[in-house]
Amino acid sequence: MSINISEVIWTIICFFALLFILKKTLFGPIIRHMDERQARIDAGLDENRRAEEEREAARREAGERWQEKNTEARHMLSEAMARDDKSAAEALEESHHRAASALAEAREDAERREEASRRAVADRSEELARSLADRLLDGGEER
Repeated sequence: MSINISEVIWTIICFFALLFILKKTLFGPIIRHMDERQARIDAGLDENRRAEEEREAARREAGERWQEKNTEARHMLSEAMARDDKSAAEALEESHHRAASALAEAREDAERREEASRRAVADRSEELARSLADRLLDGGEER
């Protein structure tokens, strides 16, 4: 077996010619396609990053609004509770006033009844004393 130099040279020339043709017709378009694809991927990643930042900003804003609304709701609740406490205090004061009035009326009524009873007892005791004196005097004469 012998190596034929002319065949080796022609093989090398054909190899480089084939390599040149493949580079122009196959590798060039494949590399261009891969570069375009990489550009689309990079654009998608940038868009995804922007969307993530917008979503995070929207989440923060929603959290801030929630905090504001929560604070506002707590403030409204405390005001309502204060109004309710004030109304309850006023109602309690009114009921105390009514109870005091009712107690005063009951005392006055009791005093009137007591006075009427005393007068009735005084009138009745006077009548009983007369009746007793009459009986004693009538009874003393019969003996």
